[in-house]
Amino acid sequence: MMHHSSNSRQTIQRIAAIPLPHEAKAQYTISFGLLVPPSVFVVPRGWEWTHTAPFEGPSILAALIRGLGYPFRLFDQRDYFDPEDLSGLTAEYDVVGICVYGDSFKYVRRAVEILKEERPLRPVILGGPLATAVPRLLLEATQADFVVAGEGELTLTELMDHLSRNTWALPMGKILGLAWRDEGGEIKVNAPRPQLTDLDVLPFQDFTVWERFRGKPIPEIYLSYSRGCSHSCTFCYRAFPQLNMKSTERVRKEIDYYSAFGFGMAWWNDLTFVTDRDYVHRLMWTAFQNHSFRWTAFSRVTGMDEETLLLMKQRGLDIVLYGMESVSRAVLESYRKGISRSAMIDTIHLHRKCGVKIGGLFIIGAPEDNHETLTELVAFCNEFKEVTRVKYLSALPGTVFYRQCLRDGLIQDEVKHLEWLSEEQSVEEDIDHEGFVIFAKRLTRSELRSVYREINQKIEVRPYDYLSQENVFLCSAEKFRVRKPVAYRRSMA
Repeated sequence: MMHHSSNSRQTIQRIAAIPLPHEAKAQYTISFGLLVPPSVFVVPRGWEWTHTAPFEGPSILAALIRGLGYPFRLFDQRDYFDPEDLSGLTAEYDVVGICVYGDSFKYVRRAVEILKEERPLRPVILGGPLATAVPRLLLEATQADFVVAGEGELTLTELMDHLSRNTWALPMGKILGLAWRDEGGEIKVNAPRPQLTDLDVLPFQDFTVWERFRGKPIPEIYLSYSRGCSHSCTFCYRAFPQLNMKSTERVRKEIDYYSAFGFGMAWWNDLTFVTDRDYVHRLMWTAFQNHSFRWTAFSRVTGMDEETLLLMKQRGLDIVLYGMESVSRAVLESYRKGISRSAMIDTIHLHRKCGVKIGGLFIIGAPEDNHETLTELVAFCNEFKEVTRVKYLSALPGTVFYRQCLRDGLIQDEVKHLEWLSEEQSVEEDIDHEGFVIFAKRLTRSELRSVYREINQKIEVRPYDYLSQENVFLCSAEKFRVRKPVAYRRSMA
């Protein structure tokens, strides 16, 4: 087992002492700009706000950098799909960080090129889920100087110490969780950083850096009480394999603090909201007790019970999203889901009884899928309207399934695969893309597409509205709105 080194303990103590966002003051001259890239991912109607609400990770990093005393600006590029729009935007900032998600590789690669064309010697740092999954590959495929892998708060703090040459500065090779280039251009990947076990030391989110909300209430926000997951599904990427949780008192303080921004909806990022039933009950009776807002959460069909669901409903629960993935036993076993079709049906009936909306999420195209498994899934979706999303199976970097695909030669060029993931929109037409990989060898491309269409037409008649507790269905299907054209286009002046 890895233990925190003495410098990590010191860094943790410094992070724990960071002031609340409204109390932060600049102490250094070196300035930091953080880019949040756009996403092509298509969301169901009514969930468009998930692309515009303040993202949790960048909001925490903003509080961290500002709390450490560095001048900071967040560049929210989520509505600007052409990376050429970055030209000149960050010119005055001495260090630039970029959040790298699974679908942002192509944008980020070009963004780094632009940043380096403007200021070749300026440090560019990549971090986020994709950076954690493939740190060396990102340095090989981009001109970035550093990649922060894993939880970024400690590593980024120590990297900024090094770049600002302050009294806490460590040699580059001693900063855990960092990938970097030495003076000769050789890529170095330092030892991984152990997970942070005490999440109460993390900074509160800083919403003031999101310019689109300046002087206005923030209707929706992202929250979490945990990091990691205790399960090991083969297709799901866990940046943090060990599950750690904040104290309920810390969560209460966060909600109290964020309430000043006027939010009415919260999306809980926890991979499985009801992992510890007793914890969730304490959370409902403490952190949620004096607030009134709607919220949504992810969970597992094996972890919910009537008492817990009703208590969550009393505290404003809007909908629970469940990763059901498949109704085939063989497919579920290959995914290591640890659930069954009967458990899904039991959970659907539980939600109907309690009057709480439910969303079932499914994936098609597993290697074990065949005509029989997909016919069974279509029948299930025809019977239960609670299905909320279907998508084709993807091989996400960092997952067990991704490593299997590399081993078996299904993915032969990792960079090209990252380019494909940058274009994947989670729509029917994804299957037409040249980078699309068919993992279900017993099914043709047209057969997979036909099943996707049949299921998705059921889903498209269900608009989502968190202001209403009722499930509402349309008379005919309406396609979800695609966010952008596939090809990047230079902005017109």
